[in-house]
Amino acid sequence: MVLRKTIVIFLGVLSILFTSCLEVAKEITDWTQIEDINTIEGKTHYLRDDGIRIFLPNTFSKYSSIEYLSLLDSLSTTNKELELERIRLRHMREMDGNHYIFFDKTLNATYTINTIKYMPISRQDAKYILGIVRQNQEAVSDQTDLRYTKITAKHNDNGKTQIFKAIFKVENDENSQHAFQHAYFISSNNKTVLINLTAPFEVNFDPFLEKMIL
Repeated sequence: MVLRKTIVIFLGVLSILFTSCLEVAKEITDWTQIEDINTIEGKTHYLRDDGIRIFLPNTFSKYSSIEYLSLLDSLSTTNKELELERIRLRHMREMDGNHYIFFDKTLNATYTINTIKYMPISRQDAKYILGIVRQNQEAVSDQTDLRYTKITAKHNDNGKTQIFKAIFKVENDENSQHAFQHAYFISSNNKTVLINLTAPFEVNFDPFLEKMIL
């Protein structure tokens, strides 16, 4: 598969992490402890323009780009980090399709989803995507104080749905803070979505993804 412009932009987005506003919450919220899809609690959000239903923890709220930047401005400690997030949002808006932003104030976690033209993802595609991600991360590390460590990268295909999942720990040497990026490429029912979840620590988000309806 030749990656379309939208995928390439998303790969770049993954390499720009807004760490200064992602301080670890004082209390870990219940949704981070979920292991079983049958026990999770949350809220369904209908993305009307795309006919997609996503399922998120109750603590997530939807934000417009302007509302989200205003929120981050109140949390950010440096103009540099805020500018990086502005660049990330601009890249998201430049992608083909629609984008949506959700934020959890109790955990300072950000969930974004981009919808693009249907694009099945094979295991070979997943390896290529991971390679591009690592190249972008290395480029960012050369220009910033961010260091990336791969936690996991998996591809699954059950014949109807293809999922590529990658989790990275991102450490900021300048301020000794860290965050975790959870990236998902999901293709099913002739639709493809790109999801990025950024949180102060690694979480098992799979049960929430299993309740999403494309």
